Amino acid sequence: MDTEGLSVICAGLGYVDEDDSGNRIGYAKTDYCLDNLKDFLRFLRRDDPQSRPVFKQVCKWNTVSKDLIPIIEYCQDDRSLVLNAVKVLVFLTMPIEASSNDISQQIEYLWGLKSSITHSNTIAVVMSLIESPLENLEHKALTEDDWKLVQLVLTLFRNILAIQDISLQHKAGESASQFLSLRDRFLELLFHENVMDLILVITQNVGGSSQYFRQDNLLLLEIFHCICMGQEPELLAKTHLNHSKVGGDTKTSLNSLKSILEEEEEKKKTFKDTKVESFFTISWSLYAVYHDGSKAFFKGNPTFTSHDKLLKPHQVQRGPLKKIVLDHGNLPSAKDNILELVHDFVNQFLSGGYNVLMQSICEDIEKEQHAIQNSDVVVFFQVSQFITSFQYHKFLISKPNRGTDTSNSFVNEYADSAFFKGDMCGPIAATMNEAMFLLVVLKWRNAFEGLKETNDYKFLSAAGSLMTNMIRMLDLVLKLSLEDSKEPQTARILLYKLFYDQTDQGMTHFLSNLIKSFDSHKQPKNLVEMIYTVVQLMENLQAHGTLRVSRKSRKGRKKKTLSDKNEKEEHGDHSMIQNEIGVSSCGQSADLNMS
Repeated sequence: MDTEGLSVICAGLGYVDEDDSGNRIGYAKTDYCLDNLKDFLRFLRRDDPQSRPVFKQVCKWNTVSKDLIPIIEYCQDDRSLVLNAVKVLVFLTMPIEASSNDISQQIEYLWGLKSSITHSNTIAVVMSLIESPLENLEHKALTEDDWKLVQLVLTLFRNILAIQDISLQHKAGESASQFLSLRDRFLELLFHENVMDLILVITQNVGGSSQYFRQDNLLLLEIFHCICMGQEPELLAKTHLNHSKVGGDTKTSLNSLKSILEEEEEKKKTFKDTKVESFFTISWSLYAVYHDGSKAFFKGNPTFTSHDKLLKPHQVQRGPLKKIVLDHGNLPSAKDNILELVHDFVNQFLSGGYNVLMQSICEDIEKEQHAIQNSDVVVFFQVSQFITSFQYHKFLISKPNRGTDTSNSFVNEYADSAFFKGDMCGPIAATMNEAMFLLVVLKWRNAFEGLKETNDYKFLSAAGSLMTNMIRMLDLVLKLSLEDSKEPQTARILLYKLFYDQTDQGMTHFLSNLIKSFDSHKQPKNLVEMIYTVVQLMENLQAHGTLRVSRKSRKGRKKKTLSDKNEKEEHGDHSMIQNEIGVSSCGQSADLNMS
């Protein structure tokens, strides 16, 4: 790596203007700032993905806080400059490669970048960049350049959301609580800046007339996966029991992009009326969004946060560690407001965007598209598992009476979620059909059979956990729905098709093999629970006459008695006589014909 050249580029960007108190009041860019940003991008594109020397050096110099973020905040009049600064941020925040070196140190640097971005107005400015593309999308005039810009912004959000890994060293230290607090604070910031609403609207356009966003279905899937990683479905489903409704300022109608743009205009007017004294103005997205580092969040003047308040990386004790074990999603959010926001977000996701997104990805997996990798299938299974589990616990908690109409009991409480008049599987229909069951069983079987070569336990666990939740969901439908309603009838037809397949490729045959060769290291821990639920479902189908269990009778060898032997000989002699008579008759008729 050319450290000297990189140093010249970073030093040639510009410098921060400060007042007498040391507060930032602007950024003085150099005449070659844009050219240096482009050279910066070239360095990052050529960075070694294994050691990432450019990434580490830039983080050591704190270039993001000193230069990139000030450029984004203070140089909005130069759109090209801000856009290239955002591109640099996208490269710097890219997820860590699994085979990369010094993962623990990279995790620290990424958390530092996330802290700097969270405590600045970067997200507000970035949202202002896509104001025009959103208007074009609303009027169905989206261009390829608009799509590429939205894709860049979504990639940045994905990268920052994906910064959630906490190594064992950090868990043992005091920095784990800081990381979790920062994760929740950034998520709260995304809700406040309407980023989450943007994600939902873009998701609904995956299957629309514009085919651009169809290519971003995996990117959107990763965003939802990052949002779900830090949550527990059961805990999230119980949120509405304690908090029936979130404040009106946090809920946004997602019928169209027009609602988002109108809200942004109202915020802009509010910001002008308050006449907040600040050293900069940000168009469209910054509307009295205050950051002072306090626990209340969004209070005070929109001045720059002191560097002392930024997250300080924990000093890792170096030692002969064999491997860094990363934790994904085992530490859920404990803040009530975060749970409320995510709860409503998931419900809005289920109102239509979920089926559109998951159906498009399922089609790509079935067609074996070259862009689909095993890691993408794992993420697809994990998001499906999370949403299915959320839906399961939400209806399990409600427990409607079997003697009442479930459509009336749910339509009022979840009127904004479009539950198709109480349909439990309707919002997740794209991942609860026969094709999805067969796909999960196929991928699960392939992962199990090739485990010795791949050692891909993560894939095995994802497929098994998803199948368990899908089976539990069908069981819940039969238990809670009315006998003569449409949904349990559909569930029984689906189960009948699944259980009827007794070939080697069938689900029941595969589950039977899993039980015979049970291994606690290979099979999921809840395999026994799933088998028990399957047996119950079979009994349910048998009771309704839609499934019959065949019993094989054992063929025992009976001892032949003397009378049986004589009867057999007599029967043989009788048959021989009949054959001889038939032959002689044929011979006689042949002679008559010849004469």
